[in-house]
Amino acid sequence: MSLQLDKGKVLAIVGKSGSGKTTLLKCIYGLEDIASGEVWLDDEKVLGPSFNLIPGHENMKLVSQDFYVLDNHTIEENIFDKLIGYTQEAKQKRADKLLKLLELSKLKNTKARFLSSGQKQRVAIARALALIPKVLLLDEPFSNLDKLLTEKLYAFIVAEVKKKNTSVILITHLAEEALKYADDLAVIDEGKILQTGTKWKVYYQPKNSRLAGLLGDYNVIKPEDLSKHAKLKIKRKLFLRPDKLVFSEKSKSGDLELKIINCTFNGKCFELLGETIKGNSVMVYATKNPGIGKTVLFDIEQDH
Repeated sequence: MSLQLDKGKVLAIVGKSGSGKTTLLKCIYGLEDIASGEVWLDDEKVLGPSFNLIPGHENMKLVSQDFYVLDNHTIEENIFDKLIGYTQEAKQKRADKLLKLLELSKLKNTKARFLSSGQKQRVAIARALALIPKVLLLDEPFSNLDKLLTEKLYAFIVAEVKKKNTSVILITHLAEEALKYADDLAVIDEGKILQTGTKWKVYYQPKNSRLAGLLGDYNVIKPEDLSKHAKLKIKRKLFLRPDKLVFSEKSKSGDLELKIINCTFNGKCFELLGETIKGNSVMVYATKNPGIGKTVLFDIEQDH
């Protein structure tokens, strides 16, 4: 496999559990010796534990689910520990910002050993984010946090990344998370990278059905599925995400004619299940429910 990440960019590596995501991240960070191949940071080769007394690269930082804190120190002291060499004023300013971000301000004088596992995880994240390195590696570290706190953390990280021109690699098994926060995607399966590129290209133009399925719902549209009035012409099958089908504005023409056989509401939109004129199933994300049993015309959007 081959990966290259530019400064100031967020790359999400997506794949199922056991696909090799965490092992890849450990190789990048220098926690694993690699039998072949090389990892470079700028003009410096990253070496594994056989070559370093303390594994890991000094210009990278790994934030993982295996959090580490100083149990006999307060939350504030845990953050100060990562800011050695800075003035007291600078340390306090950074600590206060992280304490507020992670909703730990009221507990800042509490020793870590008295915290719940969830609170310890937040302290570990604060320690990791005290100083933003050249490369920040995120191995699903926010999986146990609530949605709003996770949103705040990612917003903070993206702002810091752009300001300091840091590169970020995010490991996740959640396609939604990768698409929301990353600039580029790399989809990995069984230790191999299936496709890399901008998130728009990888999501809307997957190389095959296996890759398409790893990133969410998709349809396979065949030439015979198109209606006789279709503006779109295709010679072979087309991978299509459900949001790329929109209600046709014309009452008697559209790219697809679907008979609606089921409709559910997922909290964000209606998921319509329809059948083409050839009886093939198609899923559509829609803003309204046309009604089960109705025949509806849809146009296919292709702007990515």
